[in-house]
Amino acid sequence: MADARTHHALARILGGLVDAVRDQDPERIAALLAPDVVWEGTRPDLRCDGRDQAMDVIRRRFAAGDFVVEAIEVIAGENAVAVGLRGPGFNGSPGDLETVGQIYNVFSVRDGKVIRWRDYSNRRQALAAAGAANHEWQ
Repeated sequence: MADARTHHALARILGGLVDAVRDQDPERIAALLAPDVVWEGTRPDLRCDGRDQAMDVIRRRFAAGDFVVEAIEVIAGENAVAVGLRGPGFNGSPGDLETVGQIYNVFSVRDGKVIRWRDYSNRRQALAAAGAANHEWQ
């Protein structure tokens, strides 16, 4: 498992993301992202290089309507943390805010900031990317 400092940074980032979504405050998310963050979506054409590009996408999403999260799952791995989200709009199709779906975000952190954010539609792939491939509920 990752060291205690990494887990503390991940917990702070996840708490910040939850607060930002609840309060519809994209600037809180900006504060959690490294300037050189890379965000890769579920398709190769969905990619942001740098905080400015990522924040353009996030601000447009906030402007389009409220997030509704029906379920959340968080699993820390060796290298990163996987966050599963289920609800309307979490379907891998930008602009489709109605279809209920499920997506897994994998966050990698350096110096207390997200340096890589990658989306997966498959839980097993997301857990492997986070270094938690053998995690199963008991």
